[in-house]
Amino acid sequence: MARNKTQNTNLASEFYVASQLFRLGYVVTVTLGHTKEIDLIVAHPDGRTITIDVKGLKTTTNWPLQPKLKTKGHFYVLLSYRNKFGDLDIHPDVFVIPSPEVEKLLHRWSGKPNVTCVEYRELKNSKYKNAWNLLFK
Repeated sequence: MARNKTQNTNLASEFYVASQLFRLGYVVTVTLGHTKEIDLIVAHPDGRTITIDVKGLKTTTNWPLQPKLKTKGHFYVLLSYRNKFGDLDIHPDVFVIPSPEVEKLLHRWSGKPNVTCVEYRELKNSKYKNAWNLLFK
């Protein structure tokens, strides 16, 4: 059974983030959609753990986001493939956002009054870009 394009982007994003975290020395469990709002469980070598909700975007528009977990140990990692999803020479932009801070980044999606989102243009030069250091601060 073929997956739809949104599922492909989300799975690719989850595995991309997991790969980067393994490279940084963390132990990562991918939940494969079995846990709502938690895509990755990450363990630091010192025993601390965090959870991550990963959102992938093929373009440079908005990530729809309805944050439910707003705890210190939960993060949102947003990826944008900048319209180059199929180009393996291009790495996505990655934004690491602690969940207590995500609320201040939310906007109403224009034309979709019941949907909140985080805008790529607001994040692209922000302190959250490649901010892997925020995970176990």
